[in-house]
Parts: sequence; C-alpha cells; structure tokens
Amino acid sequence: MAAAASNDPVALRDCPLIVSTDIGGDPDDAIALALAAMTEPRLALVVTADEFPDGRRSILARHLLDLLGREDVVVAAGATAGESKYWAADGLVPAGAHPWPLDLYATVATLTDPDSSAPLRWLGIGPLTDLARLLEIDSGRRNPLGLARRLRIWQMGGALEYRQPDRAEHNFRLDPKAVHTVVDRAENLTLVLSDHTFTPVIAVDPDSPIYRLLATSSIPWAQVIARHLDQWFARFHPASMLHDPLTVAALQGAFVSFDHREFRIEPDARMHLGPGRIARVSSGVDYLGFLEWVLATLRAGAPASPGQSHAATDPAPHAAAAGSESLDQTALFATHRTTPGSTSQFGQHDGLPKFRQG
Repeated sequence: MAAAASNDPVALRDCPLIVSTDIGGDPDDAIALALAAMTEPRLALVVTADEFPDGRRSILARHLLDLLGREDVVVAAGATAGESKYWAADGLVPAGAHPWPLDLYATVATLTDPDSSAPLRWLGIGPLTDLARLLEIDSGRRNPLGLARRLRIWQMGGALEYRQPDRAEHNFRLDPKAVHTVVDRAENLTLVLSDHTFTPVIAVDPDSPIYRLLATSSIPWAQVIARHLDQWFARFHPASMLHDPLTVAALQGAFVSFDHREFRIEPDARMHLGPGRIARVSSGVDYLGFLEWVLATLRAGAPASPGQSHAATDPAPHAAAAGSESLDQTALFATHRTTPGSTSQFGQHDGLPKFRQG
C-alpha cells in the first residue's frame, strides 16, 4: 500500500489526468466531463469506454471538449465491449465528424517519462476494460512505464451493500475480468461506491436546478448536455443520478470521505467485506455541498467554491453564464429529496426505478 500522502488530491493536482468515460449513455458522464474540463487544467486524455464500433462515444467527447474550449485534450476511442445498450445522444454532433484511431498505450506513454516515478491520475467513470488492458500491456513490456505503481486511480464503481444482492454494480459487472485485473494489480485504488452515488438527492430531472440552468442556456455546450438529458428522459429513465460528477469531486478531494477497507471480489465482480484486497472506499458524502459546487461551476464555466457568489465570478470565454437558479433553491431541492416520505418523479425514495448505472 502506497503512503497516504501519495494519494493526496491537492498534492496530485499538477499530475496529468486521464478520464475514462462511457459518454453518450447516461448524461451524468457528459456533465462529469464538462466539470473536469472546467476545473482540471491538467486534463490531458479522454478514453471512451465500452465504445461502439463506429466510435460514436469518442466523437461526442471530442465535440463537447471543443465546445468547452479544450481542444488541447486528446480523445482516444477505447475497447468495444459489446455491452453498449444505452445511447441517448443522437444528433448532438455535426455531420461528418469521425473518430481518430490511436494506440492507447502509446498515447498514455506520451504523458510521462518511462524513467520517471511521477504519478498519473486516472478517473474511471465507466467499465474498467481499458485500464485493465493498460496494466496488462505495461507489465509485459521490457521497459514498462510502471503504471500499476504510478497510476492514482479514482473509479466510480463497486458496492458493498448493493441494492440488488444477486449481481454486481453496473460498471463492475460490465467487465468482471477487468475488475479483477485492476484490483489485483493497481497499488493506488480509490473506489466511489454505488452505496453513496445511487441516491435521489443527486438526481437531475426536469425539475432540478441543474437541468433548468442547462436548458435555459444559450451556450452551445450547455445546449448539448440539455438535449442529451432530454433524450435520456424520453428513452430510458426520468432522471440521471450524478454518480460520475461525484467521482470528479472525489478526485479533487471534495465532498466525499474515504476509509481503507478490506474486501474480496467474487468472479462476477460482486464485492464483500472480508479478507482479500485493501483499497480506499467511499464512506460518506456532503451531498448539499456537492450540488452547490456542480451548479456554481456549470454556471461560471470555471472552478467554483461551494457557496461563492456567482455574481462575483468572472466567466471564462466558454462560460455558461446563464440561468438564474440560486444555491438556496438547490438546497431546498435537495432537502425535499431527503425528507422522509417525500416524492418526486421517482415516487417514494425506497421505490426508485432501476437506473442504468450505479
């Protein structure tokens, strides 16, 4: 186990960041990518996980990053796992866009010096297929990059008390073999568990302040995410839980607390406490602070501190700077979602529909 200081998010802020996302399904991936683009100057590479054969996830990621002014970020289409059951992003990318084939390992190698021991950050908000492949390839190289040791991994996935005990959490069950590879090899693994992300408190639906901010904006990137949410609501579920944006916040050391826990992984990637592997796993969340941060950051289009006055923010050229939802309204919305017996489009809190992720 690496020293705790090596996983300090503040100390790691200057390290290159790689994001692995199955963008194009549940729109929380697109919101997470927008937040990372706005708040992570060292965002260097986006890998699209569970990719379609036509590379449509990578095309969408490239378009959204361009709209956010992050043409500097490289996008690489990841592995096609054949599990792509959800797509809610038709017509969001201009005609004629196409993916650029890249060798993922070679692309990661450009971010670092093989003789260096400097860390790289990995934010996983999709299945773990590409991360497992990188670890396997690196271990077989004559002059490896040392990714198992150098990667500081924050992964949305896994659950110790999953709501469906007979199967693993979504990101884990998409590729159980990859989960075993990563858990066995990675030396610096942090898991943001579905136990803490699957909650109506952080769900975005047509009544939420976050959705209304995006839907009333005239800024192109905000319009893309709003239309993405509309397709998701119409085709799949009445809301999108912010699993992946919460993992972005965790990467930055905000709103999520962690404990070191020992657990074992079943062949199907279900997690259970007990002798096995040790990793940092989420143990608690400041949900209201998190929602305030998301709303303030999307409004400003630049890094925001919870509770800051949006009127005092100097928007960047690519800023949203639209919408009039206040943080007080966000607090009221979250309070309603956490009030025993309260209802929304979900119905009672213990009767939530089965969401795609988490």
